[in-house]
Amino acid sequence: MAMQTAVAITIPQSVDDTANGRIPLDTVESQIVRNGVSYWQSLCRGRDFPARSDINPRDIRGLLRNTCLLRVVDDGEDYEYRVIGDAHVMAYGFSMQGRKLSEFETEAPGLGPVLKRLYDRVLRKREPFALRGWIARTEQQTKYIYSESIFAPLGEGDAIDHIFNVSVYVPKAD
Repeated sequence: MAMQTAVAITIPQSVDDTANGRIPLDTVESQIVRNGVSYWQSLCRGRDFPARSDINPRDIRGLLRNTCLLRVVDDGEDYEYRVIGDAHVMAYGFSMQGRKLSEFETEAPGLGPVLKRLYDRVLRKREPFALRGWIARTEQQTKYIYSESIFAPLGEGDAIDHIFNVSVYVPKAD
């Protein structure tokens, strides 16, 4: 039986260059997310973005619980969660591992379209971006989760086939 968890997410409805919540990479506050940015940048080696095969879990042991690796399905029609760290599971209240974004409506009504806009931006802009926002698991929840994230493309040649995400989630009271 699937766990019923309503997740209300308060991040920008539009994730364009002027969106509230989108921040420059060099203003990321979280050391964990900064380490994710540095790791991704180190793998580029003169390319626009690294390949999925460049990611080595041993190299990011300290980031794994905060890491999410998504496979791009049908040129961005959907996304499949290939790796999902415990921090993501705890923040959202359910595991996304091995599932497609389009399958989340039961656990988290409305979450899929919000996350899809974030992932689609990576495909459209072909560059990493950072985001700050607030998450609440239900409309009635009085404790919110502050999040800071990086979303970055991975792929071979010119084609983006995965998205690398590192996020932190910090509970805060109203």
